[in-house]
Amino acid sequence: MTAAAAASAAPRRRAHPLTLIIAKEWADLRRDARWRILLGVTLALMLAALALGLQQSHRLHDAHEQAELGDRQVWTAQGAKNPHSAAHFGQYAYKPVGPLALAEPGVDAYVGQAIWLEAHKQNEGQFRAARDGSLAARMGQLNLAFVLQTVLPLMALLLGHAAWAGEREQGTLRQLLSLGVRTSQLMAGKALTAAALLLALLLLAGAGLGLGLLLGGEGLEFSADQGLRLLGLLLSYGLYLLGFLLLALAVSAALPNPRLALIALLAFWLLNSFLLPRWVSETVRISDPLPTAATFRSAIATDKKAQFGHDEKHPGFIAFRERVLRQYGVSHIEALPVSFRGLSLREDDQAGYRIFDQHFGRLQAQVEEQDARRAAAGMVFPLLALQPLSMAMAGTDNRHQHHFVRAAEAHRRVIQTAASQDLIDNAKPGDTSYTAPPDLWRRIAAFSYSPPTVSWAWQSQGRNLVALLLWCLACGAAAALAARRLRPL
Repeated sequence: MTAAAAASAAPRRRAHPLTLIIAKEWADLRRDARWRILLGVTLALMLAALALGLQQSHRLHDAHEQAELGDRQVWTAQGAKNPHSAAHFGQYAYKPVGPLALAEPGVDAYVGQAIWLEAHKQNEGQFRAARDGSLAARMGQLNLAFVLQTVLPLMALLLGHAAWAGEREQGTLRQLLSLGVRTSQLMAGKALTAAALLLALLLLAGAGLGLGLLLGGEGLEFSADQGLRLLGLLLSYGLYLLGFLLLALAVSAALPNPRLALIALLAFWLLNSFLLPRWVSETVRISDPLPTAATFRSAIATDKKAQFGHDEKHPGFIAFRERVLRQYGVSHIEALPVSFRGLSLREDDQAGYRIFDQHFGRLQAQVEEQDARRAAAGMVFPLLALQPLSMAMAGTDNRHQHHFVRAAEAHRRVIQTAASQDLIDNAKPGDTSYTAPPDLWRRIAAFSYSPPTVSWAWQSQGRNLVALLLWCLACGAAAALAARRLRPL
């Protein structure tokens, strides 16, 4: 007998039970027309969200580019002018539109897209879309993050809620167990089948987002850093969705019928997706309120009263004047080899920098503490941990905004230093009519912002990633325990 004949005569090897279970689950999904409809609706939502995000990102990028060009032209066209007056004239610093903001807009609509840079003041963000938008816009816009955070978890619950309770209600669970199939194999097969479907949808969303960035054109360039950020997003959402699926399987195994399982799971979904985030935000806001804009500015103004500003009768001004005269060994201002006005403006600015750093630093620390408190229950209600992680990877959270604010303030200080230094070097002592040449404004470089890297973004998100991992592991342990205790009715 040849080897081929011997092989054909040998008994056919039985397929592994896990393979058979996965094949059965796939067949059930393909036969159910409701899943084809649900998949079609979900894909349409993701496509619409990506299209709207691309449109919005292009619109913002074009608006920022035109505004920057116009603002630069106005700045460089000032002509001969007193440097201090030019510093008061000011200019804008525009925050670039992050490529991944088309999927996760984060806090960008609430914190402002530009900062007015002027002498002696550190201003807050302006042009806040949430404030300027219509009522419909304030109620929320469709974006990919919303679809992934609310629609896909709902699909995971629908996939898993009848996995066990349905088998038990139809009487097929007893038959499967009587064939020697272990409950752990059933659990693994059901989990792998549903997880593959969810993972395919998540990867399609990621591929669509990546393709949108690759073909997005100017302002949406896809860099290596953006690729790593996208991988971070996919990892976070993968843990989030897998946890929901395992939770659904655990509840389905624990409750006697699919209706009760679905009701319990929908209650958790509503709590996690809509009620808890709002309640936690309100609780944190009330228990640790941020200062109002008026209070914040008043506190800065109070501290700045200790400075002399433009008040030549202020004790601080008199003390500074005497110190400068001693330093240069002269008895009156007119004998100084440099402009005393330039020196006094620089001294006043440097004192103001310390005040601004103190107040804005304290405010940012409070904001970050609030964010940490909101995410504290992320292991139980995973959206609380996912949202800050998603915004951090997209570059649209409060830390990224503060990074931009600090860069804008550093540029404001460059302008102030250049203006004061030109006065110090070129204005004659006591001459109040000095004007700088027009080329001074061109020599001050335009504001250019480089966003932080993905490693910087991860520095504040380790706790949230661990919370999502623990959530997923806890749901997996609950599913395994429920499967072990499962008994057919």
